Amino acid sequence: MKGLVLKVYLFEEEKTTIEEKAIATGVTASEHLRSCGLRRVLTAKPSADLITIRATAGNLKSELMMLSHLAKETNNQQILDTVNNAIALVDQTIAAAFNLDVPDKSPSSQDK
Repeated sequence: MKGLVLKVYLFEEEKTTIEEKAIATGVTASEHLRSCGLRRVLTAKPSADLITIRATAGNLKSELMMLSHLAKETNNQQILDTVNNAIALVDQTIAAAFNLDVPDKSPSSQDK
């Protein structure tokens, strides 16, 4: 299928805004305009910093889950509680970085 050209007149400010929105969603200006014109929904691509935060937090959570398992095996409730609090903080960090709603599962919040 051969692409066709559609001429669109814009003010400089509008052109800049369209290009910025396209960059934010990781597509070309043409794809952005096609998506808007065809009523497709585009979501903002997470920044590299957010992706790094999520990957690091995920690795940290894996390590904490191993510690949690060891604490259960040794029946050390104090370590288990501390690790579970740390896991809850990691989950909250990931949620905050991606604007997600995650219930607070930390033991201190369950006392309330």
